[in-house]
Amino acid sequence: MRTMTSKRRSFTPEFKREAARLVIDTDRSIRAVAEEIGVGEQSLGRWVKIERESRQPTKRRTVEELEAENARLTKELYEARKDNEFLGKAAKLLRAEASGPERFELMHVEKHNHQIKRMARLLGVSASGYYAWVGREGRPPGPRAARQRQIDAKVRDVHAESGHVYGAPRISAQLGREGINVNRKTVAASMRRQGLEGISPRMFSPVTTIAGVRPHRIPDRVKRTWDQGELDKVWISDVTYLRTGEGWLYLCLVTDAHSRRVLGWSMSRVQNSELIESALRRACLVRQNHKPDGLVFHADRGAQYTSEDTYKVCWDLGLAQSVGRTGVCFDNAMAESVFSKLKTEFYDRRVWATRAEARAGVVHWIEQVYNRRRLHSALGMLPPVEYEHSLREQQSAGEIERLQATA
Repeated sequence: MRTMTSKRRSFTPEFKREAARLVIDTDRSIRAVAEEIGVGEQSLGRWVKIERESRQPTKRRTVEELEAENARLTKELYEARKDNEFLGKAAKLLRAEASGPERFELMHVEKHNHQIKRMARLLGVSASGYYAWVGREGRPPGPRAARQRQIDAKVRDVHAESGHVYGAPRISAQLGREGINVNRKTVAASMRRQGLEGISPRMFSPVTTIAGVRPHRIPDRVKRTWDQGELDKVWISDVTYLRTGEGWLYLCLVTDAHSRRVLGWSMSRVQNSELIESALRRACLVRQNHKPDGLVFHADRGAQYTSEDTYKVCWDLGLAQSVGRTGVCFDNAMAESVFSKLKTEFYDRRVWATRAEARAGVVHWIEQVYNRRRLHSALGMLPPVEYEHSLREQQSAGEIERLQATA
C-alpha cells in the first residue's frame, strides 16, 4: 500500500491580495469565497483584514504641524551644537577633577558666548552658585581667601623651581626653609586646587647581576647597613645605562651612604673597569683625599666591580671593597634608589639626541639639582651638600667646646 503525504500549499502575495479583494469588492462572505477558491477560512480572513487596513486613508499632517515639527528639530539641533561647542572648550581648559571655583571661572570667561544655565548644566554646578561666586569675587578677598591665594602662589613657585617634581612633603619642607610654615595637608589641598602633581618613582624591577669570570673573594662588609651614621664610612656605587639617539651611554655613580651626596660620576660608551676607576678617583678628589681609615666601597657583584683592575684601584686608594650577593639586587638598593630618582624626575622626561647632550644634562642634574637643591627626606629635608656643611659646623662647634673645656 502506498502512503500519500499531503504537501502544504503556499500562496503568493498577489494571490492573497486578489482573494481579499474578491471578498471586499463583491460583499460576499469569507466562507463562500474560501470554498470557491479552495483556501481556508482563517487564512482568507487574515488576508481580508490586512487588505482593509491597507485601504485606510493615511492621516496627512497640516502645514502648520509640519512647520512646528521642523522648528522643534531645528531648535534641538542648535542646542546640541552649542552643548558640544562648550564641552569641547571645557575639555581643553578644565581637568576632570576641577573644583567649583574653577568651573565658575570658566563660565565667567565664556558668559558672552554661552548661556549661564547651559554651562551650569553641562559642568554639573548651579546657576545660583555661579552668581554667588561672582558676588564674592566682586568684593575684596577676606583674610582666609587672601592667605589661600598667597599659599597657592608660593606652592606654584616652589613646584616650578623643582622642575615640577616635588610633591606636598617636599614643597612644605621648602616653604619652611623660606620661613613659611604650612602644613603638608594644606600644601596638598593647594596642589589639588591648581592641578599640580609631583613625580613618584616607578616600582623597582630587579635585574640579576652577572658575576665576572674570576671574581676576587670579596665579602659583604655592609649587610644592607649602608648608612652608618657618619660621612665617609661607606661609599656605594652602581652602573646604569641611559638611552640616547646615538646609542647607550653608561653612567657610574659613587655616593656617600650617609649624606646621599654623589661624590663621583663617570660616563662612557662602554661598561668596563675604567668607568669605575674614573668615578672613584673623582670621588676622592671631592674629598680632597682626606678619607678615614676603613672606608668601605660597596657595590654589586658585577664583572666590572670584581675585576682585577678595580681591585688594584681600590688597593691603591686605600678602600676596603664590599659586594652584595649574586642576583640579590636589594643588597645594593640605595645605589639603585639614586638612579630611580635620576630617571624618574629628570632623564626619562625628555628625549636625548646625542651622548654629549645627555652627558651635559646628567652632570647638571647631579651637581646643581640633586646635590645642592633637591630636598631629601632622609636628611631632614635638606640637600646633601647643605647637610654635610651642617655636620661639619656641628663638629667644629664641638671641637671648640672641648678645647675651651680643657683650657
